[in-house]
Amino acid sequence: MSMTVLADSLLSYTIEPDPDPLTVKDPDPGRLDIKVGLGNSGPAYCKSVTVRIPIGAGASALTENRAQLTSAIVGASGWTARPGYADGTWQVFEFVPERPVQVTGRTVTLVVSQIEVNDSVGEAGIEIIEETSPTNGSFTPKPTEASVTKFPAEFVFRNFRPTKIMVCNGEKAVLKWDGSADAAYTMFWDRNSQDVSQVREWTTPEPLTAPTGFMLQATVTAGGQTLTHTLTTVVMVERPDLEVGHLDIAGRTTFRGGPLEGLIQDRMYLYTTMPGNTGKPPSFRTQGPGIIRVELYIGTLPAGQIARAGVKLGNSQTTTVVLSGPAPYKASAVEPLKAGVTVDLDVYWPDQIFSGDAWWWWYPLGPQEPPVRI
Repeated sequence: MSMTVLADSLLSYTIEPDPDPLTVKDPDPGRLDIKVGLGNSGPAYCKSVTVRIPIGAGASALTENRAQLTSAIVGASGWTARPGYADGTWQVFEFVPERPVQVTGRTVTLVVSQIEVNDSVGEAGIEIIEETSPTNGSFTPKPTEASVTKFPAEFVFRNFRPTKIMVCNGEKAVLKWDGSADAAYTMFWDRNSQDVSQVREWTTPEPLTAPTGFMLQATVTAGGQTLTHTLTTVVMVERPDLEVGHLDIAGRTTFRGGPLEGLIQDRMYLYTTMPGNTGKPPSFRTQGPGIIRVELYIGTLPAGQIARAGVKLGNSQTTTVVLSGPAPYKASAVEPLKAGVTVDLDVYWPDQIFSGDAWWWWYPLGPQEPPVRI
C-alpha cells in the first residue's frame, strides 16, 4: 500500500486490507480498514471523511460489483457511515460525525467491506478526502491518494508472529509465518535485513536485549508488475537493557550488586484502566529524571482487533504497546524521561474487548520529592 498525503492534510491514515492481503478471484469478499488518526500538523477538527473506491475490471480498479459494497465505523461513537452512492467510475462513501469533532490520539476506523476483488492484479487507487480545520471553523477539503495492492489468486502471506511474545534478556526470538512459494521474503529488524525466502520459521542471529520490531516483506511478480506486501510484529524483552542519549541524574544514586543494579529505585504507581472506562487518563509532569513503564494485558480480543497503551510527549507517541487478537497475553515497554517533561497517558480499547488492564508505573532515577505531579 502506498499513499500520498498533501502538505495541508491534518489527519493521518493507515489502510489495512482484510484478508491480508487482498487477492484476485477470491470467493470470499474482502474489506479495507482505514484507520484515521491525528497528523503531525497540530490540532485537527473533522467535519467529514469521504472514501472513493474505483469501480471497473482493470488493474487500477478494485471491484466491478459496486452494489455489494457496504461501509461502517469502528472505534468511535457519534459517527455515521452514510450509504454509498455512484459517481461515474467511483463508489463514494461518506463518514460524518454528529458535529465537527476534534481528532485526538484515539483512532477511528472507517470500514468498506463486501469487496469482490476484480480479476486484474495490480495497484488500485483509492481517494480519501478529509474536511478538516485546525480551529473548528473554515473547514476545507484536503485529498489523500492511496493504492491498494491486488495479488494473484495463489498468493498467500499471513500469520507473521513470534513463538513467544516476550523473551528473557539474552534469549533469541523465533518468528513464523505462512507464505506461498512463488514470493521472495526479506526480514528487517533494527538496522539489519536478511533474505528468508527458503524458510517459514526464522531464529534471530543474535540474542535480544531490548524490545525489537520486525518487518517481513513479501515480493511477487505478476502481470509484468512487482508487488510487495509487509507484515510487522514486536518481540518484548523481560528486564531489557536501556540505552539513552542523554541522562541527567539529580541527587544520590545507589548501586547494588553490579555496575547498574539498583539504579532504578522503588516504583510509583501512576494509573490503571480497563475496557469500558471512558475517563480520560491523566497527564503528569516529571519533577526529576526517571523511567515510565507501560504494561498492557488483554484477556479477550477477537482476531484482527488491537488494544494499545502508551505515553505521549506533546503530539508525539514515544512509547506504545500494541497487542492484537486472539488473546490472552500481555506485554510492556519503557521510556526514559528527563525532569520537567509533561507526559500524557494514552490508551485505546476496541469495542470488542471484554477483559484487560493497562498500567503505568514511574521509576525515579535518584531521590525525588515528589517524583511526579499529576
